[in-house]
Amino acid sequence: MNYSLLHKNVPVADLSIDENTGYIKEIMKLIAPEHLPLLATYSVDKRDGLQRWLQSRSIPKARRNLEKMLAHAGVKAANALSLKSLGLNLSDQYWFRPAGSSLSWEDVNLFQNDFLKQGFASAEKGSNTYSPDSSSNGELPKFWVAENGRRYLYKEGNEPYFQQPYNEVFASALLEALNLAHVSYFLADIDGIAYSGCETFITSDTEYVPALYIRDVCKKTNNENDYQHFFRCIEALEIPCTRLEIDNMLAFDYLIQNGDRHWGNFGFIRDANTLKFVGMAPLFDHGNSLWYKSLTPDMVFRNQEAKPFRDKQEEQLKLIAETSLPLKNVSENVVQKLSQDIFGRNPRIDETRRERISKRVNAAVEFLESRQQERGAIG
Repeated sequence: MNYSLLHKNVPVADLSIDENTGYIKEIMKLIAPEHLPLLATYSVDKRDGLQRWLQSRSIPKARRNLEKMLAHAGVKAANALSLKSLGLNLSDQYWFRPAGSSLSWEDVNLFQNDFLKQGFASAEKGSNTYSPDSSSNGELPKFWVAENGRRYLYKEGNEPYFQQPYNEVFASALLEALNLAHVSYFLADIDGIAYSGCETFITSDTEYVPALYIRDVCKKTNNENDYQHFFRCIEALEIPCTRLEIDNMLAFDYLIQNGDRHWGNFGFIRDANTLKFVGMAPLFDHGNSLWYKSLTPDMVFRNQEAKPFRDKQEEQLKLIAETSLPLKNVSENVVQKLSQDIFGRNPRIDETRRERISKRVNAAVEFLESRQQERGAIG
């Protein structure tokens, strides 16, 4: 079937796409190349770049219940599932309009039009059948809800402790104390299942551009590492972002031993109308941290996984020049109280595990404090 890729109401390209697999067979006409997603803009093969972009914003194969969702929609792949809702999501302003359709952005966008929870249901009065769920990546089960004009994302946890929702709230509280721009999370119990909830940080006039789309803007040279190369890409796109902002993020990841800061889990905000970058996106998605998958006796402090620039936390920390974290705001008492108040709501996390989380985080705070003193913090 033929579709037009649009950026809000701007026609970007006419495409031929297999409806069952979501495979982009051909770019029949490139209309506004300046509005292409960045992953395609800087690809030699534009069709391949668009395919990788579509894949990056679709449900991954590891998502629980994906096969049931595909069967319900009558398609074979997640990319095709996304097309069922015109590729609409709540992270950017791109969508696919079927050939011959007269639909406009005002008719379909999910920032202004309500949608059904979990999608793939029959239409109800006042709602359309499109859903952002099928164009929301990430492995954990999640869904969007439209409530009182706001858009909220809810995410589950997984075994053994279903700790991720609580981690999000704990990390959010620490980020607030450290004065770092972040997405605020809350806990919700829905039908006996714990979820983390948060409001989208994107509006109908902005969009989130993950670091994944930025890192290929420039070709990496032999004499630079991933960290140096990434900053060269930032400079090439004239993104208003300082090294301090990235270093603060990496220091915070060390604080909570976040092993999941992959290239899609941080990025930048762009004005969807002018195509100019506004700055760094608020920090989000900290569920896979704080030893979430380790049994309590196995919660070791050293040699924890890291991303995106190094594979170990201690090695990644060496890349940092300076930080401005007010670590005095996360004292031992503050951390312990947050641990008790938040993780105490999880019946699977006992006092021993709560205490161990507190001690491990406090040890990280002490290490960062000593490092700031040695290198000279600016705050």
